[in-house]
Amino acid sequence: MVRTAWINTEATGQWKFIQLTPAMPHTSIVFIFSAAVAVAAIVAKAFTTPKTRIHSSVHAVRTLLSPPDISTPALLRARSIPNQRLVKALGISSTFVSDDTGVHDNFTREAKVLIGAVSAKEGWSRLVDIAETCVNRFLNAKSLDYATFVQSVTLSVVLTGLLDTDIEDLDPVDVAFVTKAINDRWAQSKSSTTLTTEVLDRINHHIIRWVPDRTNPLNLIIPAYETMWRVTAIAVVYSNRDSVLRDAFISYNENPTDDQFRAFANEGTGVQPSAEAIICEVLRLHPPTRHITRAVVVPWWKRPFVPSIDVADIEEAHKSPLFGNDPESFNPMRFHASHAAPKRDQLYAFGHGKLKCIAASWAPPAAAVITAKIMARLDDVAFKLQEGPCIGKREGWEGWSIQGV
Repeated sequence: MVRTAWINTEATGQWKFIQLTPAMPHTSIVFIFSAAVAVAAIVAKAFTTPKTRIHSSVHAVRTLLSPPDISTPALLRARSIPNQRLVKALGISSTFVSDDTGVHDNFTREAKVLIGAVSAKEGWSRLVDIAETCVNRFLNAKSLDYATFVQSVTLSVVLTGLLDTDIEDLDPVDVAFVTKAINDRWAQSKSSTTLTTEVLDRINHHIIRWVPDRTNPLNLIIPAYETMWRVTAIAVVYSNRDSVLRDAFISYNENPTDDQFRAFANEGTGVQPSAEAIICEVLRLHPPTRHITRAVVVPWWKRPFVPSIDVADIEEAHKSPLFGNDPESFNPMRFHASHAAPKRDQLYAFGHGKLKCIAASWAPPAAAVITAKIMARLDDVAFKLQEGPCIGKREGWEGWSIQGV
């Protein structure tokens, strides 16, 4: 119905017929108000959505790292995006920074061949001998920085044991430079620090000289070395403090077999931990990979409303009651069967699911061999470990040294 009215104009005193502008319906006002509220809510949601989502329970970590019904290409993409910083930092081009399934398959195949060669009987015996040679080679002074020593030994074992580098080519000064440079650039890549190419060029100069027959050897060196040196460094610390743990590695040094690695000794004071249990406890309480990140890949219109990064908090998940009483303390015996023990494959330091580290089974006994060879020399007769203020991670080893007696 059209609303009209007669009005008397003030100027002429005449009556005039006009059509009134219709009033806005009540429903239109409600609609506009509701739309404004919805837009405000959407904007607020976009601004308040955290960009990083932390997963710290065991179940949440497992689900994040091995989500159901997700293809391998999608998993590779989610892993590669947060790792792009390592391309500039270390120049790697492996599956850790690529979502290409061909790159992933080639890396997996090559790594399995290398690990298989050093896992076979003759290959393992050779690796054990190499570890001893490397330890002796770098115990070359009366006072040694502890982190530099362990880093140098571990990198040399990876180079000579896995990649057939001649140990005589490994000058201790050059090895120490490469390990420190790798460590520094890894740490710097997590910040906005500008990374120059000069240091990376110097790293590659040495690496290519040591491993001349492979394209970009750092693709294989970094994942093997970066984790193992820290596991070894911490295992040595705990074993140096506790004679029971020391005995486990001395026994493994004398008999570096799978059976000895897993053997819990039965002494007069009761059951004593195996070398495997000690390494597992290091991986649990001091995981070398404390956080595993995955990008959240969604359509562009969803991006403001979901976190951009999911983080598996491995360090926190490993303190779950599932791992027994007093999870904040170092206790290798929690892996003994009498303690309703967790299994090694229930640890997440090497990831979980389709993209779990290929060396997850090989790395613990390899780290144990290096630890055993170091412990055999830290006998307080020739050398001893001088402790610093606290146990380090990738950094934080200030004050730690190996001293000649």
